[in-house]
Amino acid sequence: MVDERHYYLISSPTRFVELQRVGRRWFRYEVDAKLYPEQIRVADMLACAGGAYRRCDPSEWSAVEALVG
Repeated sequence: MVDERHYYLISSPTRFVELQRVGRRWFRYEVDAKLYPEQIRVADMLACAGGAYRRCDPSEWSAVEALVG
């Protein structure tokens, strides 16, 4: 997301990994988007809909993933 507190790695239209910053800590969540609203959310992420999302390169994802703990 453009707020740089949430990063997503989308592996399929129904699965993604979220890295989320809460305070100074980072958390990792694996999501199986079984419900229709979750699937729409994945489609929005892929389309960078509404200006809320942006694409990042693999090195940026890796740097943030290294902070998860």
